[in-house]
Amino acid sequence: MELIRSWHSGQRYFTHYTSGSTGRPKKIVIGRDKIEISAKSTLSAIDPNRKIKNALLCLNPLNIGGAMVVYRSLLYNLDLTIIEPSTTIMDAMDKDLIYDLTSMVPMQYRGLSKNDLTRFRNILIGGAPMAVEKRVLNSNIYSTYGMTETVSHIALRKLSEEAFTTIGDTVVDISEKKTLKIKGSITDNQWLETNDIVDIQSDRTFKWLGRVDFVINSGGIKINPEMIEAQLEDQIKQEFIATSLPDDTLGRRLVLLIEGDNQMLDFSTLEKYHQPKEVFFNQKIFKTANNKIDRKKTQEHFESTL
Repeated sequence: MELIRSWHSGQRYFTHYTSGSTGRPKKIVIGRDKIEISAKSTLSAIDPNRKIKNALLCLNPLNIGGAMVVYRSLLYNLDLTIIEPSTTIMDAMDKDLIYDLTSMVPMQYRGLSKNDLTRFRNILIGGAPMAVEKRVLNSNIYSTYGMTETVSHIALRKLSEEAFTTIGDTVVDISEKKTLKIKGSITDNQWLETNDIVDIQSDRTFKWLGRVDFVINSGGIKINPEMIEAQLEDQIKQEFIATSLPDDTLGRRLVLLIEGDNQMLDFSTLEKYHQPKEVFFNQKIFKTANNKIDRKKTQEHFESTL
């Protein structure tokens, strides 16, 4: 793998790209020192007693989430197993191995049975928000918060909990535009402003609510579509998004686009004004190069078909 050869050659800078989920993918050049800071922060947080000995790579190593699996393995001398990225990773895994650490996206995680989960001691889930799961068997399953600019995640949330806690020396606050800002060694101790809407609980803990880019104003009610999706993900196994359409009364009305066929859905767990007005099945859900949902392209294609 080219990434491993580059690391062993002593290369000082590595190029990765943002996901492009909110615009064009942007090239980010990351220094070796920042990679080391990120890897140390993660392993110190989840494995203070250094029990992790092996790792599984089931993501694309060209993207920062997959690349960090490789970097952590190199820095901590972990035995690394590499399989083709897919939503059916169990088919390609060694049937006799238990993996101490792996990173995956929500679709891969949702494809695992309770029995499958016993094969992993620590799972880092990134790429999209995850709902709180009170019934997870493994307490070391984490939803992650971060971006390419912060060399993957800067905060972790156990899947059974609601709030993220920062790792390393990273602290958080609210910016002038009322969104999350981040500061720590990973940002050269400069504040990095994001487009994420959060509920700050302390300078190291926060609840993630959504992205300001995607907020839907429906009759004066501000709706974060990603939170709607998180609350419905247990019901809908196909790809889907919450989005909106123009409405004469509300300005925008909340709707669901689902890639699969018609199915019965229960919106009773959602607040009254957060319940979709319409559901459109058999829709095309576009992805970015990093396998994140491309909301803009999906929305534009959907509206062009109406």
